[in-house]
Amino acid sequence: MSSLKGAMKTPHFSGSKLAPASEYAVILGAGVTAAASIAAQQVAVATLPVTTLVALGLLNRYRLDQRLQESETGGPTVEEAMAKSAAVGPQRVTAQPQPDAISARPRVAAAPAAARFSERRDYIHETLAKKLQAKADFAAIQQASLQKIGAQLRQTREEKALEINDIYQQTFIQPYTLRAIEAGNLQQLPEAFYIRAFIQKYASALGLEGAALMADFPMA
Repeated sequence: MSSLKGAMKTPHFSGSKLAPASEYAVILGAGVTAAASIAAQQVAVATLPVTTLVALGLLNRYRLDQRLQESETGGPTVEEAMAKSAAVGPQRVTAQPQPDAISARPRVAAAPAAARFSERRDYIHETLAKKLQAKADFAAIQQASLQKIGAQLRQTREEKALEINDIYQQTFIQPYTLRAIEAGNLQQLPEAFYIRAFIQKYASALGLEGAALMADFPMA
């Protein structure tokens, strides 16, 4: 029994049985295997775009062959083309101008800036001159009307033997204003609204129809 137990004891190794050169060879072989595996994976990844391009090229070539076969057969028939156009519906046709017609149109040259400014200035001067002339014509009409009314008021006052101060006492209109009305001096009087009021008051003081005389004096 003792001899059998001695034979079944586990052997004990104090160190590695391989030589140092063998250990280096095993390590180097494992490294080479790992590098080869990594290189194989990189090649597979690198060749993926090339494979895709080749597949797309083959697909395009197949489609081109189909189109060439359709063109050789003469395309769709007349009945098929009419049916297709009827399904699409009537198309709206618009007239397009021809190049010759476009080139034949008269071209208006743009006026220079100086010419446009001169035209604008002349237009402003002409408009202003017309307004000034219209104002002068209206002032002449007012002057003639005031002279006629003033002469009538003066004649009536003298017939009644009244003085300017007598009219002033009744109307409280300043004497120089009454004299300007009788003389028809438009430049010494205020605006037309006040002139009409003075005429009405002066005529009423003399016993005349003040509203009628006032209406004879025009106001813009």
